[in-house]
Amino acid sequence: MNELQQVLLIFAIIVIAGLYILQKIKAKRNQSAPDSQPEQPVENTRTSADKALNELGEAHIPLSQQTQHRLHMDGEEEEVIPDSQLGLSFGQEFEKPKTEAPTQEEETPSETEERKPRHIVLEAEDIHPVGGVEEGGASADDDDYKPSFGIPEGGVNTPETEVETELKDPQIFAIIVMGTDDFLWPKVNQTLQGVGLVPSEQGIFVKKDSMGNEIIRVANLMEPGTFPLDQPTNSELKTAGVVLILELPTTVKAPAVMHDMIMMSRKISQRLNGRLYDGERHLLKESDLQAMRDAAVAYESAAI
Repeated sequence: MNELQQVLLIFAIIVIAGLYILQKIKAKRNQSAPDSQPEQPVENTRTSADKALNELGEAHIPLSQQTQHRLHMDGEEEEVIPDSQLGLSFGQEFEKPKTEAPTQEEETPSETEERKPRHIVLEAEDIHPVGGVEEGGASADDDDYKPSFGIPEGGVNTPETEVETELKDPQIFAIIVMGTDDFLWPKVNQTLQGVGLVPSEQGIFVKKDSMGNEIIRVANLMEPGTFPLDQPTNSELKTAGVVLILELPTTVKAPAVMHDMIMMSRKISQRLNGRLYDGERHLLKESDLQAMRDAAVAYESAAI
């Protein structure tokens, strides 16, 4: 061991010894402290407890002389009550002095008559209308002076006129659908039924309103104008075209039914790959279709 280690070892031993001695000293002091306290006398505690028990029966607040007198007063003696505290006899507190109502002085009959309202009647001997009556003339009746309010004496004569209604002349419009080649009958049948037309007993197709009335007719362009409805799938049958016919008036307003016929003809021409023509087989333009619409409007607005 070198010198440094020896010094450290000695220092550690000294520290440990000092701590041990200090611990012993503290232990001795703690043991000697409770032994040195003086014991309280037992007699003092007993006397204080007895005194507290004896004081329980005594009043904490002193009573006044008047209260003590009432407590020790004999039961036979009656307490004197002043007259001011006694109640009134029954009926005295409710009685009120009666006051007599002031009497009205009686009025004499002469005074009452003076107070009544007086009615003054004006009498006129001669009353005449404005303008007067000529001297020596006969007196006029009351009816002669009644205002006329511009009504002639003979009254207003209103001649009865009969309104004659003129029926519109029927007008017929037609649109023909044709193509460069003839149309096969099965395709025509399918197309016409596809646009809302139904076959009729006459051998043609018709469009009906909600009440079942025929408004538009579609006939075969070839004579006699009917379709072979009994052979709907016969592909050997052909037709050159179809014609849509509108006869005014109908149960539907003219502009509406004209619009339906034009739109229906366009659908048929598109499905059959055809074109629109008029009754004289002239090609229809958009201006011609608009002229047909205007004619329907004019027909509807004409006076009935």
